[in-house]
Amino acid sequence: MPKSQLLVEASAFELKPVTSAVRRVVLTRRRTVIATSILAGCLALGEGAVSAAERGIEEIIVTAQKREQNLQDVPISLQVLGQQQLEDLGINGFDDYVRFLPSVSHQSAGPGQSQIYMRGISDGGDGNFSGTSPSVAVYLDEQPVTSIGRNLDVHVYDIARIEAIAGPQGTLYGANSQAGTIRIVTNRPNTDELEAGFDLSANTQTDGDPGYSVDGYLNVPLSDRVALRLVGWYLEDGGWIDVVPGSKTFSRSGITITNSGNGDGNKNTVEEDYNELTNSGLRAALGIDLNDSWTATGSVMLQKQQSDGIFADQPDSLGEGKVLRFFQDNYEDEWSQLGLLLEGDLGFADLVFSGTYLDRDVEYDIDYTQYSEYSNYIEYYYTCVAYDFGNCTDPRIQYDQDSTYKRSTYELRLQSNGDSNLDWVVGAFYTENEHEYFNKWLIPTIPDGNDVPLNRNVDGVENLYFVTNQERTSSETAFFGELTYHFNDQFSATAGIRVFETEDELSGFVGSRFSCFDPADGNRVGNGTATSASCGGGLDIDDDDVTVKLNLSYSFNDDIMGYVTYSEGFRPGGINREGTDVIAQIYKPDFLKNFEVGMKTTLADGRVRLNGAVYVMDWDDLQLTRFDQDFNSFLGLTANTDGADVWGIEGDLTWAISELWTMNFAASYNDGETKKDFFVGTNDPDPAAPKGTELPFAPELKFTFNTRYQFNVGNSPSFVQASWTYTDSSYNDLFIDSRVRQDSYNILDLSAGSEFGKIGVDVFIANATDERAEIAHYSRAGDDRVTTNRPRTIGVRMHYRM
Repeated sequence: MPKSQLLVEASAFELKPVTSAVRRVVLTRRRTVIATSILAGCLALGEGAVSAAERGIEEIIVTAQKREQNLQDVPISLQVLGQQQLEDLGINGFDDYVRFLPSVSHQSAGPGQSQIYMRGISDGGDGNFSGTSPSVAVYLDEQPVTSIGRNLDVHVYDIARIEAIAGPQGTLYGANSQAGTIRIVTNRPNTDELEAGFDLSANTQTDGDPGYSVDGYLNVPLSDRVALRLVGWYLEDGGWIDVVPGSKTFSRSGITITNSGNGDGNKNTVEEDYNELTNSGLRAALGIDLNDSWTATGSVMLQKQQSDGIFADQPDSLGEGKVLRFFQDNYEDEWSQLGLLLEGDLGFADLVFSGTYLDRDVEYDIDYTQYSEYSNYIEYYYTCVAYDFGNCTDPRIQYDQDSTYKRSTYELRLQSNGDSNLDWVVGAFYTENEHEYFNKWLIPTIPDGNDVPLNRNVDGVENLYFVTNQERTSSETAFFGELTYHFNDQFSATAGIRVFETEDELSGFVGSRFSCFDPADGNRVGNGTATSASCGGGLDIDDDDVTVKLNLSYSFNDDIMGYVTYSEGFRPGGINREGTDVIAQIYKPDFLKNFEVGMKTTLADGRVRLNGAVYVMDWDDLQLTRFDQDFNSFLGLTANTDGADVWGIEGDLTWAISELWTMNFAASYNDGETKKDFFVGTNDPDPAAPKGTELPFAPELKFTFNTRYQFNVGNSPSFVQASWTYTDSSYNDLFIDSRVRQDSYNILDLSAGSEFGKIGVDVFIANATDERAEIAHYSRAGDDRVTTNRPRTIGVRMHYRM
């Protein structure tokens, strides 16, 4: 089948009135009616005029429960984007596929720089590396690749499927699978046949530069027992955000700077379409059938992603697609993953061993000048030499970050393979994640004080006014198991448990002129040693606990199954770089308890698949990471709050309207609120987040609709396709005094194409209505930027399949 993206331009087509009307209807009803109406509406649609259909929907095989199963036999809420659907939708990376997963929301600073949330479980954490870890685990094949504020943005090509497992998965997947798990499953070598293909695309976008991509794969059976699979890609996305000429006058010193170069040391950063992105990579896997019972697969994956700009503009002050910058912005993310998978049949059970190692390097340089105006301290203490306003220098700041991630993961499990009434899986798991980060805040013109040298050389870097040079090491050791007993062909019960221990260690150094430096020479001495807790290092914690899962499922017939589930998920505790009279230096784990009722149905002689779930979740000791001077610190710190209550509903529908016409619809509704008043300080008269405060980055309503019609033009199989996604408005912060509401947005994609033998050609329009989505609105630290999506993009793609 040809891959696709879009069809014909529809610039006159406007979705906002439609979604506004839908939202008015939804919001005028009681929330319980909303929950009922989503599922009931899907069911009514599914049972409608399907008599014209001549074939059923293809079976989907998943491995969400650590074994191959039919999607309709798995009693959990699970949405799957299979290989064909990924190709049809033209999905290349995270920003593409997250749109089509209604249970998933996110905030983002650009490709590879996202925080991911599921089912409205969102603390709005700002991605601080010393802060809380994510509430959603991301897996690449058998390895968790979860990271704080730096999601692994895997290029999607020759991918078997993406599984979004909603709700706590604390028994089988452990730490960070608190609200759910996203699994990216690659295609494995195949000894049955030679396979090969490539894809070429070129595009142009509104008010931006053109782009192109080249992708290819090759599967070679080297013998009847050995096969090699190779995948490679290179893509270049054009930029669309302009750095415009401008100036800034600092209110305290009166110094004015510009970004267009005036001979006074001001750098020229003015540039059109400066946020171009390149992504290149290679994946190779060698599969060997050692004998009739044992198989080994070795794999390696390499990827490098680069950008010369940021993916946020300043629409309120400068206009859409425009931003003011005083330093160059650069981002580079390079990683490799090595894996070994061993699978064997022991007769009474199957054994699976996986060992994986991830090595990732990220370099990130951004203009941080807005903070100079926001902070009372930059000019007072760093560039005006302790209130000497007759001797001030340029206070603009550049932030430079270097991060290295090294993660090793090992899992050994046994799982039943017979036809008895008892299915089981037991296993042992260990992962260790080392994250070294050297974060530097630079003022190139920082002066020397009267008796305190400010122009320091710290760890080989000059012009520092603040530095964080630390290593955070975390690990999880766990033993897990799930048992399912089938009382008969209809009724089954499952019990799962995970016994785990997590460890977190923070070492290294954090400091400024006024802490952790020797005033005589600016070196790290005294409190600045690597073992000093007051300067960011020398602390470690460990926690051990148990998570459980209970599930009952009942098959009313071969096509309808219902289930009830209680499940738990957790995030480990951690260490703040410092403690204050408001925030403790150690923060506790937080736990999520989930109560869920769901259904899996196949209707209309296999032409309609309708799945859904209703859930209520209790979030205890919610971890909140925040950079806020009200915390009595200049650092981003994490605090435990009283938690939140969340309830919601999610469902997805696939309908084969006829042999040539299919439709997919998926939706979620979430309502999440804080349990109690949250006060920043013990003497604050008013709570920063009162009881009932809506959780940030958690849109109440999100849905996606896709329809595809196939036909012949002469002897050429052809198609037209339309995809529409809607994301409701949401707040960008938990604290009511500083947050803003981000607008809802619609994105429409259209495509059409034909196949000519082994060659297919598609034309597409992505974001046909040129919607500018507010993915993340920055409203703290003097920043007014908005991360947005790519503007309308028109292109053509050609593919070849052997």
